[in-house]
Amino acid sequence: MMIAVGTGSWITLPTDALRIYFNLCIIKYFLNIISPNNDMKAKIDALLSAYPSIDTSAMGFPHGWENEPLWQ
Repeated sequence: MMIAVGTGSWITLPTDALRIYFNLCIIKYFLNIISPNNDMKAKIDALLSAYPSIDTSAMGFPHGWENEPLWQ
């Protein structure tokens, strides 16, 4: 599944709308519009570091999600 907005795509990896990653991508997209210098990714990274036992793949996070253009 590729989600496209206008002429550019912002999620290039398969996503599952029933998992949290899909919703976080939508929130991040709109947050980037409202506040381009937001620190959402840093906060997600901090949470995932603080709780390393969390299975991000079960949450819908694809391998290499942090390299997607949306999260740069």
